[in-house]
Amino acid sequence: MAGLNIIDDQAIINVCFNNTEGDIEEIACLNIQLPKQPKKKDILFNDFPKKEQHWRRYDMPKDLNTVTSMEDWYSAPKEFQQKYAPYIEQEFRRRREGVWFYNNGVPTYITGHHYMFLQWSKIDIGYPSYLEFQRRLFLHFSACETDPRCMGQIYTKCRRSGYTNMSSSIMVNEATQVKEKLLGIMSKTGTDAQAAVFSSKVIPIYKSYPFFFQPILDGTTNPRQELAFREPSKRITKKNKSVQKGEALDTIINWKNTVSNAYDGSKTHLLFLDEAGKFEKGIDIREVWRIHRTCLLVGRRVIGKSLVGSTVNPLDKGGREYRDLYRDSDPSDRNENGRTKSGLYSIFIPAYEALEGFFDTYGNPIIDDPDSMMITEDGTPTEIGAKTFLKNERKGQQHNSYELNEIIRQFPFTEEEAFRDSTKSSLFNIQKIYEQTQYNDDLYPNPIVVGNFVWENGKQDTKVLFKPDTNGRWRVSWLPPADLRNLKKIENNKIVPPNNTLGCGGVDSYDIDTTVDYRSSKGACHIYNKFSIQHPSNMFVAEYASRPPLAKIFYEDILMAAKFYGYPILIENNKYGIARYFESRGYDGYLMDRPAHLVAASNHIKTKTKGIPSNSQDIIQAHAQAIEAYIHDHVGVHHETGNYGNMYFNRTLEDWINFKIDDRTKFDLSISSGLALMAAQKNVKQKIKTDFESRVFFRKVRPIKR
Repeated sequence: MAGLNIIDDQAIINVCFNNTEGDIEEIACLNIQLPKQPKKKDILFNDFPKKEQHWRRYDMPKDLNTVTSMEDWYSAPKEFQQKYAPYIEQEFRRRREGVWFYNNGVPTYITGHHYMFLQWSKIDIGYPSYLEFQRRLFLHFSACETDPRCMGQIYTKCRRSGYTNMSSSIMVNEATQVKEKLLGIMSKTGTDAQAAVFSSKVIPIYKSYPFFFQPILDGTTNPRQELAFREPSKRITKKNKSVQKGEALDTIINWKNTVSNAYDGSKTHLLFLDEAGKFEKGIDIREVWRIHRTCLLVGRRVIGKSLVGSTVNPLDKGGREYRDLYRDSDPSDRNENGRTKSGLYSIFIPAYEALEGFFDTYGNPIIDDPDSMMITEDGTPTEIGAKTFLKNERKGQQHNSYELNEIIRQFPFTEEEAFRDSTKSSLFNIQKIYEQTQYNDDLYPNPIVVGNFVWENGKQDTKVLFKPDTNGRWRVSWLPPADLRNLKKIENNKIVPPNNTLGCGGVDSYDIDTTVDYRSSKGACHIYNKFSIQHPSNMFVAEYASRPPLAKIFYEDILMAAKFYGYPILIENNKYGIARYFESRGYDGYLMDRPAHLVAASNHIKTKTKGIPSNSQDIIQAHAQAIEAYIHDHVGVHHETGNYGNMYFNRTLEDWINFKIDDRTKFDLSISSGLALMAAQKNVKQKIKTDFESRVFFRKVRPIKR
């Protein structure tokens, strides 16, 4: 039946108004059950040849065009009403239940909202065409409406995907059938909400509706602030007679300026947050949503839904906040109440599935290059698919990193591309980082293994093992050969790292177990291989970013990894907890002293302080420069060889993108990776072993004074 059902331990969202059970379609991690396919005679266009079976709207019967209002309908002859009442009833049924139509021989279901969009919503280009990706969007929103756990849809899109038109159509369709409800609109600015959505989309769509879908309206049909479906104080006919058309809905569509609490305190039936990834500076979409989600709730019960959609601004211009909200809307990550962190359900559709000019007659995307020339739905011939077209656009800007990045961000193939930052806002070479992340995404098999380092048989100070675990805290791309693991070396009665010439590590530590808001930064660590002929070199081989419930668990995680690899670790010397822990466990020899090359020339005193200072400007600059140099030499496409780098940890790459040198505390992975690189720069003096150690080749003499 309609609603949320559990079948074989899987959540199934049934969107059928008539309680039928048809096929299940998976969209953006939602299992959506369609209505049962009807008989052939009840499917639109069943009498057309297969090639001519595609969506087309039907004009209203000509006689009904003479009826412009409910007053006209009520005053029409009874025979006229009886003749066309079945048609009107049919349209009301289709708006509720949706329809099936044949599309090139394929029975295809569209929701009621989608039907109203195609059949009755006139937009700036006329009535819209049927497009397959919009079918999925409408169906996804229908699932969001039906699922009692969900508060709405959040759609990360490419430019000109028609989402504002779609959402405006949903707003009008919903407002003209519900009683005593508020439907609200916000956009990146108040001007955009009023001009780009309410006046240019909502009002024209409402005016394009046939008379039988237009409720009683209070005021003008061209309002500037609100569309109010309520009873006016007095209604006068052309004959100066007062009439009563029936009960008013008392429902309102309005817009408000872009402030965090625009609709705070209101029970909102439907909230449209347009261009949510572009909200003006000072307005955090996460805060906007935190306040307004309460407008959709009464206790545990969801009483309203939201439509949230946007292309994405650079991260420092609203993109970061929107990205966080989007990631908190993953339907595969729910709490024990079955809700996502945000309450919304996310959906992303690649640009090559939604690109204008690349749809066939049946609304299907022309993604790949066709075998022969095709005619698109707008009558234009094409020999290439949308993906080739977009790749060509990217190639055309390959020497202009800024423009290339903008094209990729506005017409993304993946979610990661949609959330790219502007190359102008990153401290490092963002283009090389994106080259690497894209390369990593395409790698198969994935070189990263998730797991934990553990003591053999749970006994400390024995042998450390690496155990794969999908919920593990470590991500590892390389393990040393068995003969190099767990080696033990004693110098001056102290345990020291035996493989210090092969690699090193960097740690961004913390000292307390919990914080007031429980949202503190994570402990982070990177293990790095130095240059080597025998082993993978100049690469990060392990990454850690976690905050266990106790700090000592984090310290032990780092200790075990250091012992397993046999590498020394560089820390910041203001984090005393990890230093004390290593000392108490007898492993303080694994913590590096301040490297000689990182001691200021003015400091003549040779110190043996563990780690390096975190607040020294010289260190801060050296840290950033180490990352910058590594990115240049080992990330993305190498400028000489054309080969890709072997930096496989996308979390760290993303952290580098966002890194701010004047606000370093937020970037745990950047801190630890930079420390590892600085540790690798330490000059190591190796004693060369020889068979002639005891032989003297030159007699030592005292120089003659002159």
